[in-house]
Amino acid sequence: MRGVVFVFVAAIAAAAAIVAYDNFRPSGQRAGSQGGTPSSQSGDPTAELASRLLTPSYLPDGGTYEVRLFPTQLPPDPKIDLPQPAGARLIGSALRLRNGTAASLDAVLDVPAGTSDVAGFYERELAKLGWSPAPNRGPSTQGGFIQAYPGSNRMYCKGENPPWYSVSIFTPPSAPIDVRAHVEFTNPNMPAGGTYVGPCSAQQSVQMGGGLTKLPALRAPDGVIIRGGMGGMSGMDRQTSEASATTKLSPSDLESQFAQQLAAAGWTRVAHSADGPVAWSTWKLPGDSDWRGLLLVNETGSDRRSLMVRAEAN
Repeated sequence: MRGVVFVFVAAIAAAAAIVAYDNFRPSGQRAGSQGGTPSSQSGDPTAELASRLLTPSYLPDGGTYEVRLFPTQLPPDPKIDLPQPAGARLIGSALRLRNGTAASLDAVLDVPAGTSDVAGFYERELAKLGWSPAPNRGPSTQGGFIQAYPGSNRMYCKGENPPWYSVSIFTPPSAPIDVRAHVEFTNPNMPAGGTYVGPCSAQQSVQMGGGLTKLPALRAPDGVIIRGGMGGMSGMDRQTSEASATTKLSPSDLESQFAQQLAAAGWTRVAHSADGPVAWSTWKLPGDSDWRGLLLVNETGSDRRSLMVRAEAN
């Protein structure tokens, strides 16, 4: 997990460093870390700082790390697949090496605002190059309010072992679409002779806990932003999910939107009411068991709503 977080932060830092320094040159710009001998610099302090910020801090694996930046281009080696939508502009890339061997690569592109289905474009084009979507690693029984994350991220594989390929797409308002491609060439976390369930492994990772099996997944209606999405169980007879929402919809209208999703999941509404800042409804869950449900929407500000859905056995 630490490696994933580092890669994400490093990609953002790389883009900022490259954009901020127009005269940076790709050839020979590098820096090392992790106790190895410092690699040479061109004497450019901005280049040195950017490279050092992109290398991992001192890790206990004894490896020597190095990063190389390539503004406006990809590294000549190793070659990677990077389809580009019409009008896309390559901001640049960062190649990370461990003990002199390519470990990972990040590339940043701007895609013209208004380009439709960028995620679909990459799925189609990468499929032509032999990449297939990674197995679904999300919880199979995730229920309750689903927090909305900005952008999308998809992982692609050519087998169980690296390389692994991911594409992250962010669509800021009134700006080009931000596309980040990441390729992991090695798996430094797997010990010699050990086994590891990676993002492309056929073996499913172990799911801890039973999950909110009685609550269907509730997703944000168009124009609504959900945050939080916390859920929990009280013994074996109660499951609850709570979240907050940012929207101008009235509590009554928002309750109606989520009620449609509950009905589609087989819940049957028993009663409902809307009185000023509060809207609620009670439900009977599908199946023979005597489980009841409650949906509650409470207005806590001009555009803030608190949300709660609960399933409880009688």
